[in-house]
Amino acid sequence: MEHNWKITCLFYGTMTGPKSMFAAGLDEDKIMPFIYAGYLLQDGKQNILVDTGIHERNIIDGKAWGGCPAKGGAQYVLDALKDEGLTPEDIDIVMYTHLHNDHAGNCLLFPDTLTIVQRAEYENLMCPPPPMKVRNDYDPYTPDDFRKLTNICFIDGDLDMGNGLRLFKVPGHTLGGMVITAQTAEGRYVITGDMPHIGVSLFPKLDKMQMLDGSWVDITPASESTGPFIFNAIVGDYWDCWASFNKIKLLGETMDPKWFLTGHDMWCAVKKHFG
Repeated sequence: MEHNWKITCLFYGTMTGPKSMFAAGLDEDKIMPFIYAGYLLQDGKQNILVDTGIHERNIIDGKAWGGCPAKGGAQYVLDALKDEGLTPEDIDIVMYTHLHNDHAGNCLLFPDTLTIVQRAEYENLMCPPPPMKVRNDYDPYTPDDFRKLTNICFIDGDLDMGNGLRLFKVPGHTLGGMVITAQTAEGRYVITGDMPHIGVSLFPKLDKMQMLDGSWVDITPASESTGPFIFNAIVGDYWDCWASFNKIKLLGETMDPKWFLTGHDMWCAVKKHFG
């Protein structure tokens, strides 16, 4: 049976900073409003939400992770759903690419919804190593928030859901990162979370990026010595990340950036609808 999903990029706010923070030091002078993204998957029967954005408690004096100016919070999630004619009660499943503060901050908007997350990611949330604590990668409230959820399904590894969606464990950024592939009428998209944060990590030779207003800016392609991927400092394990990036790049319809919907690329919000 053929399954064709519709994908909508949900705008959860912005975090403004230099492109270099996601691209190994390239373009420190280019300050950009990277989005906080969620994704809504619909097949006419189910509404599935991928990630729940940043909670306003993680934006202090207008700044979030790394001191970057930011806008976001629970109301952004509610407004994004409302724009699609939905409320939290209309969501059948919530899936998490990972549990960092800007991806799982509003989990309590969906207390009784079936929640799918990699077991290793939950373990990473509960016991992060010192560098993750120093960076405040995980919201300190999320462990208690997750304990209040009534319907969690922990998975360990890859899973074919049999409905045109497949889940893949991709450690590297965190212990239990997960990407989701969705079959659409157009082809197979990959929802990456922060594996990678932005498409240039998988496609280092890109020389342009699209801004939220639809305009395009020139960016610096990586040198040959960089290799096939761009890594940044927000990596838990470089060997795992290397293996996962190789895996992820094979999952799209083709090896073209348009099939990879990331957690922070602005162009995803500009196009918004996929499939």
